[in-house]
Amino acid sequence: MATTHLSGDYEITPTVAAVFIPEHWAKKAQLAARKGQVLAGTMDTQYEAEMSSGRIIHIAHVLNLAVTAKSDNVVVIPDVNTPTNQDITVSTYVYSSFNVQSVTDIQNEYGLMELYAGQIGYALQGAVEASAAGLPDDLSTNTVGTLGIELTMDDWESAWTKLQVAHAPLENRFAWLSSAAISALRKLGTPINRDYTAANTNALDNATMGKFLGADIVESQYLEAPATGQHECSFHQKQQYILIRQKAPTIERERLLGDLSTLTVGWELYTVAEREIITEAAGAESLNDSWGVWLKTV
Repeated sequence: MATTHLSGDYEITPTVAAVFIPEHWAKKAQLAARKGQVLAGTMDTQYEAEMSSGRIIHIAHVLNLAVTAKSDNVVVIPDVNTPTNQDITVSTYVYSSFNVQSVTDIQNEYGLMELYAGQIGYALQGAVEASAAGLPDDLSTNTVGTLGIELTMDDWESAWTKLQVAHAPLENRFAWLSSAAISALRKLGTPINRDYTAANTNALDNATMGKFLGADIVESQYLEAPATGQHECSFHQKQQYILIRQKAPTIERERLLGDLSTLTVGWELYTVAEREIITEAAGAESLNDSWGVWLKTV
């Protein structure tokens, strides 16, 4: 049977039938990409309980005492040192907000206010992470590496040695690293070789690393990048970096009758700081930030 082809525009195409073809919105909205927020959880927060009020916390210093040989018939002369204190001011006051018109709130099907409330939480935590990421390049005592250049095993051993010489506690050590710095660490071989480590034997399979030279590996996308291919990372003991959250992220809502809308505001009050490390030597007070190493790398 012969097939007849009609000439001309005789087909009911999607364009012709557009009024009969519905369009749909996905029931689940796509959220923007998010960075992992991991730095704050590795900082020293011991002063938060004390700072439920007030603006400044004073941390008193205690110096080591000297030892003097005792001679016969010579009076004991007590040590008299003059310590100072570190002052930390809680002053970082930030917020994130949005305002939804009543009509929008009624007519949307996504629970728009709840969706954006979650975005506020991410934004506020991101502010803390960014503040923390700004600490490594403020370290002045210990610096290892060159921006844009992968760290060598000698560089890593140098960073570890600096913490040892500074008498930093062995527990709660962390390495804040960029993704590129972790990749460079894997390429060294030794850090993932089962002949040398039990913590990272699946580093290639899982694309993760656990510990290295006694430090927990923490990957962060918030670390500062002065230029493409550069990152300012850190190898430190937890006490070097202080976080005080005087007001945890708090979300509040208010009806604006004049606008017939609902204003949602999330805010927090915090600060980050480098701890002043008191050197071990007895006598006059000497301060530095030697429990951290600024890693200049990729």
